[in-house]
Amino acid sequence: MTSAHHESSTGRATERIPLEEIERAIMQISWLAQRQFMQLLDEDRFRITLPQFYTLIYLQQAGEECKMSDLADATHQSAASLTGVVDRLAEKHLVDRTRHERDRRQVMVVITTRGVELISEIRQARREQMQMALGQLSEQEIDIFLHILDQVLSGMVRVIERGEGRRLA
Repeated sequence: MTSAHHESSTGRATERIPLEEIERAIMQISWLAQRQFMQLLDEDRFRITLPQFYTLIYLQQAGEECKMSDLADATHQSAASLTGVVDRLAEKHLVDRTRHERDRRQVMVVITTRGVELISEIRQARREQMQMALGQLSEQEIDIFLHILDQVLSGMVRVIERGEGRRLA
């Protein structure tokens, strides 16, 4: 049997459709990567949730205090959800909350040194996981894989932009 065919559950040879195979692989990789990452974040040494991680990442990239309302928008969380996320991050000394100097109604959030260190530790642990997952690939295969992934990502971005363009028109 050629690589373009496989047996269906009924035992008959069926045509493999490459795009369906690619979509299946991308979906599986996406699901497994998210599951693996969530397990990593839940380890005793980290104990944070995905929304907490994304909040820390945004604060680190911002490099300065952020208004809670801006942080909610940037992390796609409701104000109520974000309040709980920031409460737990503050309990762990990963962020600090203050009031805005001129508008005391505004709550400002900033990542702490401990929060920056935690992000660094998580990224290192994630790199180690990726090395284990991709360890069987040669340097040349990794270069080819990266090139293909870049092309797939560019194509996916084009599809999203095209879809958003239609919505705005």
